[in-house]
Amino acid sequence: MKKRMVNRMAFLMFAMMGLQLGMQAQDTVQAQQPVEKTIFTLDDCIRIAMENNIQLKRAENNALIAKSNQVQALMNFLPSLSASADYNYFDGTNFDNSSGQFYTGSFKRSTPSLNAGIQLFNAMSNVYYQKSTVQSLNASTFRIDEQKQDVKSSVLGSYLAVVLDKENIKISVDRVKLLEQQLDREKKRQEVGVGNLEQVYNFQSQLANENLRKVNLENFLKTDLLQLLQLLQVDVSSNMDIASYDIGEDEHLMDLEKYPEILDASLAYSPGLKRASASALASSYNFKSTQAQLYPTINAYGSYGTQYSSNNVNSEGEIPIFDQYKNLTTSMVGVSISVPIFNNFRNRNNTQVARLNMENSNLDLKQVELDMTNTIQRVYLDLISAQETYAAAEENLVALNQSFEFVKTRYEHGNTDFYTYLESLNNKNRAEIELVNAKYSIVFRKKILDVYRGIL
Repeated sequence: MKKRMVNRMAFLMFAMMGLQLGMQAQDTVQAQQPVEKTIFTLDDCIRIAMENNIQLKRAENNALIAKSNQVQALMNFLPSLSASADYNYFDGTNFDNSSGQFYTGSFKRSTPSLNAGIQLFNAMSNVYYQKSTVQSLNASTFRIDEQKQDVKSSVLGSYLAVVLDKENIKISVDRVKLLEQQLDREKKRQEVGVGNLEQVYNFQSQLANENLRKVNLENFLKTDLLQLLQLLQVDVSSNMDIASYDIGEDEHLMDLEKYPEILDASLAYSPGLKRASASALASSYNFKSTQAQLYPTINAYGSYGTQYSSNNVNSEGEIPIFDQYKNLTTSMVGVSISVPIFNNFRNRNNTQVARLNMENSNLDLKQVELDMTNTIQRVYLDLISAQETYAAAEENLVALNQSFEFVKTRYEHGNTDFYTYLESLNNKNRAEIELVNAKYSIVFRKKILDVYRGIL
């Protein structure tokens, strides 16, 4: 019996050990499997930024608030209507309105009523306020488009930085491969006695410098990629990357529209300029509405009510409550005028504040127009500079490629020195970098101008 129990325990221990080893092996296999990266295209980045941008969501909420205020402004033109009902118990000496006499003791009383009122004149304060809310709603709507424009331009700028980092890394990788090939060649030449150790050390030094430069470029890429992911407001710990951007044919790179046409189109579309203009109108109407509060107001009002009191009796005793409600009715209509004589200078102060807000809104309108003009000027100048750089770099690269191949051949045959070879290689790589940077800068500067014109 004991032997059988020992065998069972041993079997269970071996089974558990086997299960644990199997799970560890499975975890090892899963850990060794490469994790697929999530690749974002430019369109994906813009879409995700739009979905996650907090300022955009806040702008949308502010537009809903402005819409609610506009509805309320329209409701201000309607009459007010209210109903009231009460049922009171009195004890002691009180004046009973229903019976018209003082009564000592306890009694019950009720005075339900229906009241209405309407403002006949307030110097068009409600009219101006309603116009102000309409313009505030327009400004809130344009603010949404303005924020979308800001998001697109920011994503384009960050995306360009990442793309340029990747292109520069590609050039650095090609340079590393070339230096490795030359180093390997010099080592073989030195081993067979036709080379010298100085050339080996020179290539080793240049290869180490280029590897360091490649590491720095990769760090720049990580930083720019992090900034882009933060702009998208996604989890930066996830395994994500940015897709390379296909520029396509070069035939349209040198196309350039006239600056006045681009500026006019940008100003005509600019949601920021429209938002500032609507805000200026809203503050102007609000100022007029505040001014109107300095004038008298005229109101009409009316009421209809009835009453009940336990003191109302006849030969049969207390008159039933609903009979009293039916017979003891009263109605009233009237007109009142209110003249603001002195209220601690509150209206005067509100008017002054509204006037200053109007002036600030007009200044904001001028500032937005100036900022937009400056932005278009800067982007357009960057585009021209990129095109000029691209044209020069393209022509320069053709010549430097030919020069490098010639110097490389001479160096491999021992007809020139290492420093001449290295200088030719550096010039070629520098031209490659300038060409790539200018090429992508042209494409993305055009896209940014399209954003400001409302095309993208």
